[in-house]
Amino acid sequence: MNIRQLEAFRAVMIARSTTGAAELLDVSQPAVSRLIVQLEASLELTLFDRSSGRLAPTPEALLLHEEVERTFVSVDKIRELAREIKSAEAGSLNLASFPLMALGFLPKAIRAFNESHPRTRISLNVQMSPKVEEWAAAQQIDLGFAEYPIEPGKFERTGIEVEEFARFSYLLAVPFGHRLAGRAVVGPRDLEGERFISQTRNTVGRILMDRLFDKEGVQRELVLDTQVVAGVATFVSYGLGVGFIDPFTALDFADGRIAPVRFEPSVEMRIGMLHPTHRPMSRIARDFAGLLRQRRRETLAEVELMLDGGAV
Repeated sequence: MNIRQLEAFRAVMIARSTTGAAELLDVSQPAVSRLIVQLEASLELTLFDRSSGRLAPTPEALLLHEEVERTFVSVDKIRELAREIKSAEAGSLNLASFPLMALGFLPKAIRAFNESHPRTRISLNVQMSPKVEEWAAAQQIDLGFAEYPIEPGKFERTGIEVEEFARFSYLLAVPFGHRLAGRAVVGPRDLEGERFISQTRNTVGRILMDRLFDKEGVQRELVLDTQVVAGVATFVSYGLGVGFIDPFTALDFADGRIAPVRFEPSVEMRIGMLHPTHRPMSRIARDFAGLLRQRRRETLAEVELMLDGGAV
């Protein structure tokens, strides 16, 4: 028994003839008759009485028809879902990201994406960059976001394609009303003796910052550290010190709680968008990646405007 035989049976029950069924299925009448004979043989049932020269459904056929109709409700749903997936209206999207992107930028992008793709199921897993890279290599996610390692060219693992999603300079975040708020640019020596909030020692940003201040011979008062940049911004907003944040986080806190300031010499952060090499990117994933690129451009432009003293 196969679905084509059941389609022929259903069509005959609806049209009450093999000729009518052939028109419904857009096949020849002999093809319909052959499928019905095959179905009867596979089920070992007589489904139609042919003694009068016409096909008359047997009681067994009437019982079978009820179940076939229920089955085709599910088949029709599958076909509808396939059409929706093809048009990127449904389906699923599995994401993984390090906290910087996952706590502000991605949720906002997902909200915007949901407006045009309300039936897409989205899963966002928050992991540190090495784990995101591991999941992408294992083909467990559609898209991942991770911080590049310090050394260029080291972000290489079999099974991953990496697109440089964003490259930007860290900003210094100071509490509203701080002596450095409103400065066009701040340098290392401006932070001599400042209470400082850092990322934890296992992060690329922390390693780069410590290296810079050691080179400049500047002593900071390291009072707090936290694994996520949003935590740095939150502590700064409480007036507990100053710290470095990224433009995405700066925009999340663009409500007067902190004042972002340009810092020189520039310390760069690079974010990669990861995709499993051996897992073809779905249309939904491609559409979402396109939305992310657009929102990245808009976000970085808004931050530049904010730093130049414009309204966001």
